Amino acid sequence: MKKIEQTIKKTREMTAGIDVIKYAAAVLVICFHCERVFQEPELNFLFKNVLCRIAVPFFLISTSYFVRRGQTSSKGYTKHYVRSLIKSYLFWSLIYLPIGFIWIQQSYSLSPSLYPVALIVGLFYTGTYYHLWYIPAAIFAIIMVQWLVKRVGYPFLLGLAGLLYSFGSLETYYGYIGNGQLKAFFDRYLQLFITTRNGLFFALIFVTIGFFIWDYKEKLVKYEKFSDRLLLIAACLLLTEGVVVYQNIGIDKNFLFSLIPFTGLLFWKSLSIEVSKQLNVRRLRELGKFYFFIHPLCILWAGSLVKNHEFFNNNWAQLITVLVMTHILSSLIISMIEYPPMAYVELWRRIKLTHFTLVA
Repeated sequence: MKKIEQTIKKTREMTAGIDVIKYAAAVLVICFHCERVFQEPELNFLFKNVLCRIAVPFFLISTSYFVRRGQTSSKGYTKHYVRSLIKSYLFWSLIYLPIGFIWIQQSYSLSPSLYPVALIVGLFYTGTYYHLWYIPAAIFAIIMVQWLVKRVGYPFLLGLAGLLYSFGSLETYYGYIGNGQLKAFFDRYLQLFITTRNGLFFALIFVTIGFFIWDYKEKLVKYEKFSDRLLLIAACLLLTEGVVVYQNIGIDKNFLFSLIPFTGLLFWKSLSIEVSKQLNVRRLRELGKFYFFIHPLCILWAGSLVKNHEFFNNNWAQLITVLVMTHILSSLIISMIEYPPMAYVELWRRIKLTHFTLVA
């Protein structure tokens, strides 16, 4: 019994730092999807397109790290995890489906006869709303990395994932493409596949890193003393790359090469972060998960408030409103899961009974 308690304590200590950073990353995702945060263009760009871009790669590395850990204890873990993720994904896809179709109507002149095709593309590729692309991308990358690492090993897999990421980065560095044939080829790709932000070009490298960190965690320990300096160097590279991209903005800013070392090192560092025992990291983990899924609804609701109240006609007021709404709604859902409605009925019955007894 004592050994089990020690194991649970050690596991909590190793993952507490990850949970704290994941919660912060969930907040950054909300900030990114809201309106302009800072009025200064340079500062706003660095905040939203450099700092906030850390979130999704960190999620991918963290998810794949724990999937790899689960695989070591159960052969069927990946299948179980993917099934669970698909169920959650289908639920939220259904929630956002009406909003997604409204967005398609406003953004594209798509014939209603093509709506079934748009639904299939949404479910398997882009997501039925803009933030849900992450789930099919993560599932695809996890399955691919698990299959490839057994057959080709990490050197080849990291090289392949790096090359694919380089192709995907053409959307970020589109303004720097000088080769006319390459630009024409990339334009044709985008016409057909819309974006390179997917499981193949974007997620694959970060999932590979997550697997790698778990598999080589013992060997990486001896380099831990260099982690702070390496993380600082990677942060400087990330900032420098952000400045380069800002000077010649491409189609989108999803791909930054320095995100690869920075988020990998940040996750590695998070394994050794000490967190106060008084902090409920489990609660933070659950909140972060629901923040991700719920925040677009809160952004839409906050947007409707802007039309009717002058107070909300301020970007910071909007952001704070979205954060508060997201937190309240997430907390409410978590409470309802932990204490289902019938539990509340039973609790109310007991309160009434106790009150009657005291009065009598």
